[in-house]
Amino acid sequence: MKSKWKLNEIIFVAISGMALAVIFFGWTFVYELSKPLKIFGLNYLFTGVWVAGGIFVPYIIRKPGSAIYGEMSASFFEMFITQWGVTALLWGAVQGIIAEIVFLIFRYKKFNMFVAVLAGALSNLGAYALEYYFYKYSGLKSWLIINGVWSSLLSGAILGGVLSVLAANSLKKAGILKSFKISDGN
Repeated sequence: MKSKWKLNEIIFVAISGMALAVIFFGWTFVYELSKPLKIFGLNYLFTGVWVAGGIFVPYIIRKPGSAIYGEMSASFFEMFITQWGVTALLWGAVQGIIAEIVFLIFRYKKFNMFVAVLAGALSNLGAYALEYYFYKYSGLKSWLIINGVWSSLLSGAILGGVLSVLAANSLKKAGILKSFKISDGN
């Protein structure tokens, strides 16, 4: 697979990162509404949006490194406009690396709903693992941890994977992505 990046791809990732950061900022208000669910460990049903950079970008660009670059670009801009600041970069790195591994497993040749859903689910699980470590969830009751795990997987799959594919396919159908690999088919 040809992996040399073109200027239009680099610019697209940067612009996508900015747009995703704005979406992430808006989503923080939705996430705040989920706070009552935290007592059940179900607030993670609303975290999958934050892995979209690692799925949306590689689904369009289809090159090695695009998941990390996409997620880190979004996280970079996010750190300036959300309350998470520089920690957004750490979460973005973990999410991007995990998504990148999923695309690597499929040798950057399969870009479909299944792969995107898998990348979203596992990326969000990685974000949950970071929270488990940093917020010392090991002291929580096991049912809370189990709820956190399955809700992270589900949210990453749907809000990260499915929505990224639907958004990218909509842009493709609108003719906006003609100069990108997504337009070549699967």
